Amino acid sequence: MVFSSAATRMLLSGDGMTTPLLQALVHGPLRARADGVRTVGPTVLPPGIGEALRPDVRDNCLLRRSRLLTVTGQTVSENTVAARSGVDPRVDKAVTDPSQPVGFALAEAEVALRRRIVHVGRATWPDGTPCAVKTYTLDSDGRPLLCIRELFNPFIVDAAVRVKELPEPGPARAPGARGGPTAVPAPTGS
Repeated sequence: MVFSSAATRMLLSGDGMTTPLLQALVHGPLRARADGVRTVGPTVLPPGIGEALRPDVRDNCLLRRSRLLTVTGQTVSENTVAARSGVDPRVDKAVTDPSQPVGFALAEAEVALRRRIVHVGRATWPDGTPCAVKTYTLDSDGRPLLCIRELFNPFIVDAAVRVKELPEPGPARAPGARGGPTAVPAPTGS
């Protein structure tokens, strides 16, 4: 499965912050609206997120559901963020701050984490339409500290896919020419 849109492929394969790319797509700023942040045990984490985050059975986790909105209030992405709580207070503050995207809050706090893409593909937008989805972890010392799953509004981020890859173009040949390797004479020493 390959996404038809080059912009979608770039968004899903990028290992940097997603929000600036989304802002470029909508030609304007985005604001975060956190729909809730709560402390949960690892067994309550949504499928796929718990497996990617790999919390210990005794870890408390922060679970945040949020949306990125345009200035007109259109939802651009729906995000689920899970973090191992109590590991880094700057991360806890970034996840619980409802006023800005988590990535911006982490950058502002100068938290350096390594992004690792766990899954890209298609999921279902709340209205039932197929949408693009990206799940990644933010790792510290080789261990996931946060896991973020982003569902992208299919009316902004094209979720159309090509089922079959187009064949790679081969070298141009003259009509009637036969294929096969071409012999190149070895250079002669002088």
